[in-house]
Amino acid sequence: MDFILWFAITLGGGASGMALYGRYRTLPSFLTGPNICRLEAGGCQVLFRTKNAALLGLPNSLLGFFYYAALIAGLVLNWPLWILFTASSLSFVMSLWLASILMRDHLECRVCWTGHICNAVIWLILLTKLTFS
Repeated sequence: MDFILWFAITLGGGASGMALYGRYRTLPSFLTGPNICRLEAGGCQVLFRTKNAALLGLPNSLLGFFYYAALIAGLVLNWPLWILFTASSLSFVMSLWLASILMRDHLECRVCWTGHICNAVIWLILLTKLTFS
């Protein structure tokens, strides 16, 4: 289970990095999906510049980058599991909200879905560890 946790953190961190890059530069369409790229001429960056891409004022992708870095630090430094789970829960709730927007608007952002799925996996693993430890 630890391997899956570390894999999800790494993949989620990579998705955050790509989304942050996509906020300022154009991402290739295979990372976002062809429907996203049709939203604006020249670009697969439009989704990462909407108001929903910065729910708390900072870009969600930047918050995600800090979140994954904090998870790594917490695991390496043996922070209490409840702290990691609390952070994961906040991230998971935000992912649920953002995923509902993607579904409502019929957007297929692969980078976004990768991050949301990683957040769900991390939350489930930490919940399991917290429950059975």
